[in-house]
Amino acid sequence: MRQIADANAASEQTRSRLLEAAREVFSQRGFQGATVREICRRAEANGAAVNYHFGSKDGLLAEALNFAPLAALQKANANECPSTRLRLFIRDFMMMLLDEKNPSSQCRIMARELADPTSALDKIVREAIAPLHEFLGKLLREIIGEKVGAADLRRCVYSILGQCLFYRHSHPVLQRLHNTLRYDHKEIEAIAEHIVEFSLAGIKHLSKK
Repeated sequence: MRQIADANAASEQTRSRLLEAAREVFSQRGFQGATVREICRRAEANGAAVNYHFGSKDGLLAEALNFAPLAALQKANANECPSTRLRLFIRDFMMMLLDEKNPSSQCRIMARELADPTSALDKIVREAIAPLHEFLGKLLREIIGEKVGAADLRRCVYSILGQCLFYRHSHPVLQRLHNTLRYDHKEIEAIAEHIVEFSLAGIKHLSKK
């Protein structure tokens, strides 16, 4: 009985190590560039472990792409006014994207796929990006009201997310332009506040047209 329990515990530890290693490799190399061999090497697991625990590399990606934290951000602060909800969401979303001390591998995989799409993008769009766009669209509609048409509202969503993702994708360039730049909490909060203020000003202008 003890031997079975020990074997189950060891199997679960291997599974967890594989998931952790996969998130690192997928976020660094993308789905196509990631290899099962590299993932197993980092997880200190044998080459058959991925098939045993997840069935395939695709199955491993499906488990690695757990967007529950991103979904939770969209449900948070429901009792706040729309502008405050937008402000808090962008702050927390930027922390997930940029925090160097507590990186969100799921958001980094998503950012990687947006920059260099692979077959994994369909799943990411369906399970993470489409709900995120819908959430932001409804939130902005609460802020703007009915004065702005659907096309302009959609472009506002694109603009906000574009600003957020710019700081993720362009980090290597920004560091070369400003070699003291670090994404600590103070800097991330300042970036998020700028995105909010810039976006709200643009939304206010559109609503007056």
